[in-house]
Amino acid sequence: MPIITLTTDFGWKDPYVGAVKGAIYKEIENVNIVDISHEVSPFNIAEAAYIIKNAYHSFPDGTIHIIGVDAEHTVENIHIAVLLNGHYFICADNGVLALIMNKLHPEKLVEINIHDRISSNFTTLNAFVSTACHIARGGTLEVIGKPISRIRALSGVTPKISENKNV
Repeated sequence: MPIITLTTDFGWKDPYVGAVKGAIYKEIENVNIVDISHEVSPFNIAEAAYIIKNAYHSFPDGTIHIIGVDAEHTVENIHIAVLLNGHYFICADNGVLALIMNKLHPEKLVEINIHDRISSNFTTLNAFVSTACHIARGGTLEVIGKPISRIRALSGVTPKISENKNV
């Protein structure tokens, strides 16, 4: 049975988490959905990366991780799906994945290109759920996206050691 995790900045007061889970169950009845966190500070990519990076290792290979933080689809903020260290990650290319990857190299990396078949702007509900369910049914990344070679990196959030190594 596939496992899909959810990490968002939605909180619990609104219907969004329930709507995302309902959309997944509508597409795949036999799936485990695990909430990693819905309390990420709004738009806080570094916080989301920290949470996912420290949680995903606890899941079996093949787990699909949806990261719905700062996920608006724009020309600058494309959506990506990645196979990394035996796990699938679906998120916006906003720097969150670069923080998770650290020194790991993705086995596969695609820009999700199914947006023309989606009717609303609720990215996590539509593009991310469709992508996750496609993967959960055994689909390949190449079907839902075009291969890319680079992702956006964030500067200024990686710790640096001073020259005299005391800070």
